[in-house]
Amino acid sequence: MSTRPEPHGTLTRVLLVEDDLALVRGLKEALESDGCVVRAINRGSQALQTALDFAPDLVLLDVMMPGMDGWEVLALLRANASTGSVPVIMLTAAGSEASKVKGFKLGADDYVTKPFAVQELRCRIDAILRRAQPAAPQDNSPSIPVIGSGSKLELVRLRDVYYIEGIRNFTYVHTYDARLLCRLTLGALDEKDYEGFMRVHRSFVVNLEHVKGCGWSSRSAYKIRLSDRDEAEVPVSRPLVSEVQKRLGLKA
Repeated sequence: MSTRPEPHGTLTRVLLVEDDLALVRGLKEALESDGCVVRAINRGSQALQTALDFAPDLVLLDVMMPGMDGWEVLALLRANASTGSVPVIMLTAAGSEASKVKGFKLGADDYVTKPFAVQELRCRIDAILRRAQPAAPQDNSPSIPVIGSGSKLELVRLRDVYYIEGIRNFTYVHTYDARLLCRLTLGALDEKDYEGFMRVHRSFVVNLEHVKGCGWSSRSAYKIRLSDRDEAEVPVSRPLVSEVQKRLGLKA
């Protein structure tokens, strides 16, 4: 369970509502060994307030308990705005179809019949927590193909590119601290007209978002300094100096 999502950015918090003390000890030990924080109580009447105080990521709820049973607890959890969406797995010795249907109708997310293997419960917890997580937004930002380790094609996001360099028959993409061989020629990349990028020299395309400074290094040489790890300097063709200054918002 080491790869299980952690909804609060910390350890997964599990509320265990179970009156079988031997089972509580076993489950608590197993879940804590997986990196969970476990709060265990043995009365259904304490469940709602404990859930409100503890803010669990998941509730393991026994059905058959003295006083308030698991069905009543589940109904209370689902009726409260703060706990209504917390995943609940029912733990019960009642394995009939009618019992399971009742649990699902009341809002249970899963149902485990006693006796059960701890590994089965772990798998069910993993699956439920994955489903409970909001889908990660897809990164559809433009990318440049490069040759990665093992000659495999990889993609580098444009925003991570500082400048692109053409040397003889090879093209290199420079990120903050890496130089990566690119499958496209410098001319082909230039033709794509990526927003924020500019061909400043026959051998260089620069991401203007990463320019740290620029200026004349001599009477005839104008250079751009990047904000990468090495503060690389890139030459600018003399006819393009005024355009570079304009694009950077500098006075000519």
